[in-house]
Order: sequence, then C-alpha cells, then structure tokens
Amino acid sequence: MKPYVTEDHRGKSTKVSIDVVRQVVEAAKASKKRLRLKSFVKTLRQDLNLDLSRKTVEQILIANNLRKARTRKKRPRFYQSLKQRIPGGLLSLDGSEFVVWINDHAVKFNVELAVDVGTFCHTGFSIDASETANAVIGAIKQHQLKWGNPLGVIFDHGSANMSEKVSKYLDEHGIESVAVGPSNPKGNGTDEGAFSQMKRILGEIRLDASSSDSLAKGVLETLIQVYIQMRNKQPLHEQAVTPVQNMQCPVSDKQEETERQRIAAHKAMRNHDNVNQPKIDRMNAIIAHHNLNPEPLALKRALDCICHYDLTAIADAEKAFLKAVNRDGNRKTLPYFFGILRNVQQQIDDARYQDYCNKRYNQQAMLETERYINPANKYSTY
Repeated sequence: MKPYVTEDHRGKSTKVSIDVVRQVVEAAKASKKRLRLKSFVKTLRQDLNLDLSRKTVEQILIANNLRKARTRKKRPRFYQSLKQRIPGGLLSLDGSEFVVWINDHAVKFNVELAVDVGTFCHTGFSIDASETANAVIGAIKQHQLKWGNPLGVIFDHGSANMSEKVSKYLDEHGIESVAVGPSNPKGNGTDEGAFSQMKRILGEIRLDASSSDSLAKGVLETLIQVYIQMRNKQPLHEQAVTPVQNMQCPVSDKQEETERQRIAAHKAMRNHDNVNQPKIDRMNAIIAHHNLNPEPLALKRALDCICHYDLTAIADAEKAFLKAVNRDGNRKTLPYFFGILRNVQQQIDDARYQDYCNKRYNQQAMLETERYINPANKYSTY
C-alpha cells in the first residue's frame, strides 16, 4: 500500500492585483441577492477561477464600500495568554450549583471541582451547602493525595477563593494563587468546560423517595465519582493518551522550575499597571465628577475593565455620558457609562479596520498607485 498524497496548494493562491480586485467588485455589484461571504467565495472560485481566502474577499468588499467593517476583539486579552505546558503544573478550581430533587423537594449543593489545565484530568472535588473556604481546600487536598502539590491554582475572585484561610493554605504548601478577573468565564475555561460536560451527562437528578439531605449528598458524590472515572478514561480532543496517562508522565525538575518562573512572570506582568495608570486616573475622575458611589466590588471591576479600552474611546465616551446624564439623571450609573464606552470602542475598532482595508484593496487607490509606478499608464482606465 502506498500513502495517498494530496497536492499542497500553500503559496499558490491568486495574487491580489488591480484586475483581481476589479473582478471581485464587479461580481459583488452584479449579484442580485444579499452577499453571503462563504457562498460568494465559492462562486468566485468556480466562475472566475479566483482562489482567494474568505478574509481577503471580505477586506476587498470592505475597502470598496460593499460590506460594513465589523471587528471582534476579545477583551481582556490577559486571560487568553495563560496556557499550560506540563501536567500537574496549574490546577483549575471552580464551584457550581447542583440540585438534587427528592420528590418535590429541591436540595442545592455547591460542588468545587479541581481539573488539571494541561491534561484536563479531573483530580478532585468537594461538596458543601455553599461555596466556602473549607470546600475549596477540600478539593485541593483530594488533588494532593494522588498527584501531589500543583505549582499554581487558578480560580475566580470569589469570596471563598480569595479568603485568608485559602491564601494561608496555598502559601504553606508553596502553591501560587493565579486569580482571574471577575465576570470572565473564559479566564477559567478549563473548569467551565468540565462543569458543562458534567451537567450535560448527569442531567436532572431526581429521587422518588423521602429522605434526608445527607442521602442526596451521598448520591451526588457517587454520580460525580463515576463521571470523573469515566471522563479520565477518554482522550481529550485528538490526543492518543487519556488524561490519567498524561498526568502520570514524568516531569523533570528543570521543566517544573521553568513553569514556576513562567507563572510568576505572568502574574508580575498582570500587576504592572504603570501603562494603564492614566486610564485608571480618568475612571476615578469620572466617578468623582459625577458623584457616583459604586460598591467596592463594582469599583474594582470598573478599574480592571477600563484598562482594556483606548484613552481616545474613554474621552469620547465621557462626552457622550455627560450629554446623556444631563438629559436623564437616572442614567448616571457605571453600567450605562461602560455601555457607551463599549459602543464607542467598537466604532473606533471598525474604523481602523476599514482604513486598513482601504489602504490595501481600495480599487481607486490601487489604480493611483499603479499610475504613479508606471507613468506610461497615466491615462489608462479599466
């Protein structure tokens, strides 16, 4: 048997010349239906033999005012930069509410789940009536019994996670605390994904019997234990080994120290606020000028979020906010200001993208450039 070889077309796509741009523009104008980018790219490839990527076609349409520029920038970017490279290095920890129905009586529990970020291995859990420091420590202890101390633990800004008791426990065992920002599920996506799969598999838990809360807790513990055992036996994505097998891979002292330094450097980078200080000062000035009195958590969240917007957008949003509150005093709130700021920043991002596309693929600009390079074609037209 000989392997089936397919031709690699990388580097062989159509060059974007003035003629290519003209054909794309004419095809778009000739279309009588609303342009659907995926089908339009397919039409260009079949009818005009133009092998262009979807992104290139979109930029050509934007540059020639045939499509509206719309950017999708994820903020904050910090939470996407944390990536695990070794098993047992970073432990994801989060809590979620589970409900066990006994006849018509709903018993609610908070489940703290520990998941290794690098391998997606579910390593421990703890069940309590609510999210407490003891529940957080209990899930970490289960991980430690089988896998030892992780290098760091990532969790959100919950009161239990940030409590003095948890901080003291982590310091005693030499574990770094890597807290993600508030109201940002993607920052701790490992545990969010684990809970999503768990709840989808377990479904609604109902017991047709009259019993105490302890029975409901025991049933929930059994179900979670079964899920964890089964999940750890299934490879993640396209990996050949299971999470448990991956966790058993030996890690050298050098790898461990490198990962420890990377986590420390990541935390130091996040705490470096010198660049964002003007934005924080602007936010404090807005709060003081409008006599806003946010709660401590809301104020902290506002100061964290303002760092991820442009100073230009903040200034324009402040002007719009001032006009809005002069018309209606009920609008004088932080959520209303950030709603304006989000829209202003979106407009700025879209305008930048529009300008970028114009410089690259605008039909008239490309023609002027060619006339400048080739004076002989000064009076040439299409």
